Amino acid sequence: MPERFILGVDGGATKTVCAIADENFHVLGVGRSGPCNYNAVGVERARRNVEEAIQKAYQSAGKRLEGKIADVGCFGIGGLTTQHDYEIISTQIVPSWSAKNRIIVNDVIVAFYAATNGDPGIVVVAGTGSIAYGMNSRGMSMVSGGWGWLIGDEGSAFYIAREALSLATKAYDGRGGKTILVDMFREEFKVDDFKDIVPKIYHEVTSAGIASLSRIVFSAAKRGDRMAIKILRNAGEELGRAAVAIARRLFDRNERIMIGVSGGVFIADPTVWEYFKKYVSKRLSNVTFVPPVKHPVIGALIMGYRALNIGMSDEDRVALLKGIEKAMLE
Repeated sequence: MPERFILGVDGGATKTVCAIADENFHVLGVGRSGPCNYNAVGVERARRNVEEAIQKAYQSAGKRLEGKIADVGCFGIGGLTTQHDYEIISTQIVPSWSAKNRIIVNDVIVAFYAATNGDPGIVVVAGTGSIAYGMNSRGMSMVSGGWGWLIGDEGSAFYIAREALSLATKAYDGRGGKTILVDMFREEFKVDDFKDIVPKIYHEVTSAGIASLSRIVFSAAKRGDRMAIKILRNAGEELGRAAVAIARRLFDRNERIMIGVSGGVFIADPTVWEYFKKYVSKRLSNVTFVPPVKHPVIGALIMGYRALNIGMSDEDRVALLKGIEKAMLE
């Protein structure tokens, strides 16, 4: 029987990662590129970034995949919410040549498989944006959040940065409490007067660029700034609300619930993760927390193995994670 290969893609508003593995759980290649949420960067740029990540993964796989394509490709693409989104992503963004069979889902589904192996549970993703997804033992599923930076994305990196900028303006005006965020943002934007950040914010910085400012809030919190700490606590609670909403809709009161998380907000610093767990634990009694997933692209591979009816043990999952980690460092 010919050797079978699995391709997985995890792509959102910040980056796109592609991994290719064989049926024996050996990671053969990994490719990375920029964002692919077409709502944030447009269809053409999203397509280029997805293609680039896939091409790099095939190239890094070397001779093993020369003249071959993956038997199944699972694509977790940010911004896939409606049937209209699916049609655009499947026909204009995800290349048909990438795999013999394609599975295209929202990137939160990939994160769900990465956190739970596809078993009943809940995952909360907080990167540039935020979204939560859950599925119960009866196959019922639900999404909470994912409304985008303008009307949602509570708890995300964008939310954290936006709240910090807002509190900094209030502190500058005397409408709010003092915070070192004023001086930290002034230094970040290289301006003498804090007010001079206005044209930069509105004309020079993208939404992803705003989100990247969340690192300043984490830094301020470590220095003991009360406003920064408050923002991170609120972020954890907002993300917790999404998890609790799903739990109350899909799971019985005494049912054990596995909850995992993914995304840079949870990975970069443990603060929001701790506030998240505290909020959820006070409201749900039977919860098992899964450590933050560092490489959600493994969820796309797990979905691919399932599609090919290839069973996976805990040891196989560890092997995949190690392979992804190693490839990321090369």
